[in-house]
Amino acid sequence: MKPPPVRTPAKPTIHWGRRAVAAACIAVAGGGFVWFEHRSWTAFLPVVTPSCSWPLHVHGDATAEQAGLARCYLQALAGGDTTGLNALAANDPPGRITKADLTHAADARAGLATATFTPGQAGTTHVLLTITYANGAREDTGMINVPAMGGSSVWRMSIGTG
Repeated sequence: MKPPPVRTPAKPTIHWGRRAVAAACIAVAGGGFVWFEHRSWTAFLPVVTPSCSWPLHVHGDATAEQAGLARCYLQALAGGDTTGLNALAANDPPGRITKADLTHAADARAGLATATFTPGQAGTTHVLLTITYANGAREDTGMINVPAMGGSSVWRMSIGTG
């Protein structure tokens, strides 16, 4: 006579496993689709010159876009915001903002600065910019019109390393 078979406890089956995996796959695929659609759409949107409301005296023949970019530059510089400065730079792809680019950070916090705009010798694509800070410090830099960034008038600062 045979002994009765020994029954081992049944392994618990996870019925929701396949559903959870399918739901996760759908969520990841959907997220990827949304990201791709966003990137595709924003590739065709024009890039504009940033503009900020940082206090600044403006002298010379500057457009509203150029004055706004100078204000953003001073705001980012005063805050030591390297990400903000990199967004204002003419480098495409973005370069690096170094300690040398933050030399006038304390000067930017000193008070109301004056920006003097002078047309560059390269025609309408370059503007010389002299910033005189409230404490007397002076910075000579420039702005470049970079149509390749998305439009006929997209101005960026001559800062950072490319």
